[in-house]
Amino acid sequence: MNQTILVTGGAGYIGSHACVELLQAGYRVVVIDNLCNSKEAALDRVREISGKPLDFIQCDLLDRAGLDAVFARHAIDAVIHFAGLKAVGESVEKPLHYYRNNVCGSANLLEAMAAAGVRDLVFSSSC
Repeated sequence: MNQTILVTGGAGYIGSHACVELLQAGYRVVVIDNLCNSKEAALDRVREISGKPLDFIQCDLLDRAGLDAVFARHAIDAVIHFAGLKAVGESVEKPLHYYRNNVCGSANLLEAMAAAGVRDLVFSSSC
């Protein structure tokens, strides 16, 4: 299998577990994460568990130019989107922060995907 999957939020709990499964299934994996709720060390564990490499780019979904650069550098076939904020209490305290990240960030991702001709997306609805 030669497909490359972009995993947003791939250093998080669910994202890192998805990366292990993708790598073990034979996919190439590119991770972007802004590390606001995660640590890059999680990706070291993914590499160790899977025995396979993955590419990591620290990038925020609000950085459209950064997203475009990721798509220009990697031949992405599909995206799995886990980069949503999801803490209910915090979302009530900081609704605009959550709106910017979850809505504007997702819109940026979709626009970057469209510009790169990437049409396949799995979205984590818990975020």
